[in-house]
Amino acid sequence: MSFWIITSWVLVAILTAVNIFVFLKLKKASEQMMKMTFPGSKDMGQAMQQMQAMMGGKSPQQMQAQMKQAMNMLNQMQNKRR
Repeated sequence: MSFWIITSWVLVAILTAVNIFVFLKLKKASEQMMKMTFPGSKDMGQAMQQMQAMMGGKSPQQMQAQMKQAMNMLNQMQNKRR
């Protein structure tokens, strides 16, 4: 009986370590993406402010056209990888 308790706690510790490792990798990747997208921003709040400043003064029609252009660029990048 105690063998299974010890085994389960070892598995919990291993899974927790894997979870922490994956979280840190994803956090690092998201920070790199943010720095590439919004250079000069130190945190997500500044990045959001930069994004709002970029979008400020544009009509919804212009924002929609810009979004469509960005999606087209992403599709082209994905097609090049294949």
